[in-house]
Amino acid sequence: MDEIVGLIGREEVVGDLVAEIKKGKHVILTGPVGIGKSAVLRAALDRLGAKVPLLIRLHDHQAKGQFVDMARQMLALDLVTPQELELPAKYHDTPGSEIDWKEIKSQVNRMSMRDLTQAVIPALARAEDKPVFAVDDLTSLTPTQMAFWLAIFDHAQVIGCASEKKARVRKLWWKMREIPVKPLPPDTIRAIVKRYIETKGILIESPELYISHVVKQSGGVPQAIYDMLDESGKERIIDKRKVREMRHEAGVQYLDFTPMVMVLGALIVSMRYVGMGTGDKTLYIMGGIGAALFLTFRYFIFKGVGR
Repeated sequence: MDEIVGLIGREEVVGDLVAEIKKGKHVILTGPVGIGKSAVLRAALDRLGAKVPLLIRLHDHQAKGQFVDMARQMLALDLVTPQELELPAKYHDTPGSEIDWKEIKSQVNRMSMRDLTQAVIPALARAEDKPVFAVDDLTSLTPTQMAFWLAIFDHAQVIGCASEKKARVRKLWWKMREIPVKPLPPDTIRAIVKRYIETKGILIESPELYISHVVKQSGGVPQAIYDMLDESGKERIIDKRKVREMRHEAGVQYLDFTPMVMVLGALIVSMRYVGMGTGDKTLYIMGGIGAALFLTFRYFIFKGVGR
């Protein structure tokens, strides 16, 4: 799919990221799941090429897995020594690039994140070129794990992605320049779909209806566009009925009733107090009935969303 549609509509954000990397800034790409953060990151690094001489890419979504993979790549690059990773003595005189990772993986996995950090930090500090860490996902970091990453920040440049900037690790975000990756506009989605149709040679009864449906259902999320095109591309002929049956979660819009519920609750409470203050029993009773109905409504609403 990528070789067909490429990064249509992402040229500007890729350019912004390239510029920030050249400045040596820590950068965080933000946006919902499937919006294309990792694709933008890959495109920027590919464009920079040899201008990033020491690049370490981390694809694991869990912090511990990221640090283990960090150790693996640094060992292969001879940046960290076998002794620093507490490997058996038989490996001490062997260059890291010649050590079979499969033989030592389980031992490195047993190291704590603190021990891994203590192993990689000195190695990063003595590297001739400043390492650049490209991290696919920093969303699930905890405050404890944040501390380890902050230690990395002092010796390397970190470029990461996050679908949510959690408040509990805000100290990490403070050190990073945020670049939001936004949903694609309708015109860009149309260009992507048209290119896909032309390349694949798909037979469609109503191309305009098909394109409009993908625009609506995808919500501007590239992954949703790819999913819909890939699924429909398996059909020999796409008629109007099949087009109307195409659905994707990204195109579903939810209405937030929270402000309305808060205003309604405040009005009901006000009715009780006004009735009490003015001696209006009818208003007071209506406020009480309203409060009972409100609490019942609130109970079923929260139960329905699993709270």
